[in-house]
Amino acid sequence: MASSADWSSLPSDLVNRIAHCLLATNDVDYYMDFRAVCSTWRSATTDTKNNPDKRFHPSRWVVIDEVSSVDVEDRTRFLVNTATGRVLRKDLPMLRKYYIIVTTGGFFVLADKNPPHATCVLNPFTGYLLRFMAPMVSEKVAAAAVAGPTLILFCDSCRTMYTANVLSACFDAYRNQYYPYKKLGLLGVIYTGHDVRNKMFNLMGSFDVHPTEMLTIYPFEDVVDDYGARNTERCFLVESAGQMLMIFKLQERMEVFKVDNDISTPQPVKNIGNRAIFLGYRQCLSVNADKFQMVEANCIYYVKCRGQESFSHFDIYKYDLKDEKEEMISGAINTINHVFLFDAEPPFTIIQLLSSYTFNAWGSELESAKIFERLPNFIPNAKDFGLSSYLEDLEFDD
Repeated sequence: MASSADWSSLPSDLVNRIAHCLLATNDVDYYMDFRAVCSTWRSATTDTKNNPDKRFHPSRWVVIDEVSSVDVEDRTRFLVNTATGRVLRKDLPMLRKYYIIVTTGGFFVLADKNPPHATCVLNPFTGYLLRFMAPMVSEKVAAAAVAGPTLILFCDSCRTMYTANVLSACFDAYRNQYYPYKKLGLLGVIYTGHDVRNKMFNLMGSFDVHPTEMLTIYPFEDVVDDYGARNTERCFLVESAGQMLMIFKLQERMEVFKVDNDISTPQPVKNIGNRAIFLGYRQCLSVNADKFQMVEANCIYYVKCRGQESFSHFDIYKYDLKDEKEEMISGAINTINHVFLFDAEPPFTIIQLLSSYTFNAWGSELESAKIFERLPNFIPNAKDFGLSSYLEDLEFDD
């Protein structure tokens, strides 16, 4: 009788080649499982413990906030790999110790539940926690970016950008009328590695789109009322397959440009290959359409509002860059609060989930906690009326 194979005796170079294949697709969870097989495989591969190596960053993952009743004890999260199409529901018990502020890519930006609410960034796959000395800011955080040991917070409602490194005693605030320009310029540096502000501003000017339009907090409208339609010409920045794209949503069409530091002017793009892009005022993303069922390549997806009253109903639209035609796909997930959900019903399609990611989000849990703390000051008998539990079911949007 033949003996079973001794997988632990595989040559270390072969073990490493397999490990590199897993990291090449950013399947960090598979890499962790692979190392857990035996001590021989662990010794042949790089340890992720307390390791800030960028190979272990969840750079191709996004965290999708799902429709729920906001069970504070539920710390499972729904993650999607935009490169491979993998979906994963992951239990993250560590989150019980922290307030979730915002997610950026696959990272969680957190605040300690104990005052002064120190800031940290969690890698959900490796468990690596980047701790900051600075307490979390009190303003509502719309978006964040992690650049090495530096954390950048964008607070659109008060037009303030905060930055801190791990040793900063507090966040440095940049608050003035130039906030839209600073945010746009910084995102350009993050996406391209270079200062491309002038190219971006000049291109926006050619379409008569102002940087402040990037701070709007409403979906595209498909309505013309008696007072005139709201300006729907908008610009979005998207990192797509290693390139930074500027996408202009105009009244009757879309225009896409590639911004490159080595090229003097942004180049028009008529075909984005096998990519599909999802646009939204909260954030945008690019996915490999070949890996997602129903998602079509060379198309741009976005949510529009319809009806005679703002925000009455939401639908998902697809714009085909080849045919230059717009098509309504389905109803959108209008809210992630199950109480007020009415434009779509579960089970949701991947298009509905990815579209929801671009404009739906549970807000800062720290902000919600502070609201609960102040509630008795305004309503002394709030607990008797159960208002705190009611507020927990409400959505605090970015």
